[in-house]
Amino acid sequence: MMSEEDIKNHHKQIEELKNKKSKGPAEDRGPLDLTKRIEVLEFRNEKLHKYNEKLIEEVRTLRSKLNDKG
Repeated sequence: MMSEEDIKNHHKQIEELKNKKSKGPAEDRGPLDLTKRIEVLEFRNEKLHKYNEKLIEEVRTLRSKLNDKG
């Protein structure tokens, strides 16, 4: 059987968990997490830009080959 104090502590813990859940994961992050996220996004951005340039060059090459034959 729970005492009156145990019940109060239990309700307090439940409220704390509800408040923590309502904040969401973005509010739990600190500046280091955001810095890491920025680094990852910048890396991806750089790689995607390079890949895009490669695809553009390939399209240009294929178009020029197509125009040479036609």
